[in-house]
Amino acid sequence: MAGIELLEIIAPALIAGLLIALIHAPLGLEVLARGIVFIDLAVAQIAGLSVVIVNWWVHEPSWIVIQCVAILSVTFAALFFYWIERVLPREQEAIIGSTFIIAASAMLLILTDNPHGGTEMRHVLAGQILLIRWSMIFSFAPILIVALILWFRFPLVRRGFLFFLIFAVVITSSVQLVGVYVVFASLILPALAVNTLGSGKITKAMACGVVAVLFGIAISALADLPAGPVLVFSFALVAILVRLILRVQQRATQA
Repeated sequence: MAGIELLEIIAPALIAGLLIALIHAPLGLEVLARGIVFIDLAVAQIAGLSVVIVNWWVHEPSWIVIQCVAILSVTFAALFFYWIERVLPREQEAIIGSTFIIAASAMLLILTDNPHGGTEMRHVLAGQILLIRWSMIFSFAPILIVALILWFRFPLVRRGFLFFLIFAVVITSSVQLVGVYVVFASLILPALAVNTLGSGKITKAMACGVVAVLFGIAISALADLPAGPVLVFSFALVAILVRLILRVQQRATQA
């Protein structure tokens, strides 16, 4: 019975983590290929900042209001990063990283006098995936599923401004579910794990993400540890192991 009860508690977290792992894998590979690794941190921080601003400015805002403000803010961010890519490509990564620092500093300033500022900051950064409710899954899952379908069915969304837009919308949903740290880890580490492969990267990156989520959620629940940091370490461990295995296989092939 205890096992069944535990599964019922972590089931929403598992679904959320698996959805994020699946959609973040192809996005992470694209980010790595473009050489704009910090864009996920920047967009995630902007999305988190917009949510904090809404909660600070409006008393008990509705879910719709929060999402409209968050999507509007990251849409402007997507336009800005797309413009930077076209106008200042050599300085793109530096500007994206600077945007992340500015957004993070703005959040710190807003939460300075907030009695719950520390808790809010931890929630935005590390997330509270084990506390996810089914209502949150039903709210955000359609966005992530539609994004996944669009990515594979319509290659056009991978180019130009549409890439930045779909990336921003996905990250807006993801950061509210799992926090900035897990968003970054789930985007970049599976992509790094399979980056040396010539083909089949997306499927293998997805598999890495799924394994990391299953392992991380299980360890977090069984050991009663914060899920966000555990998931980050889980993604890192899986990425390291996969890279080592691939290196051994490549050396064996060349021998």
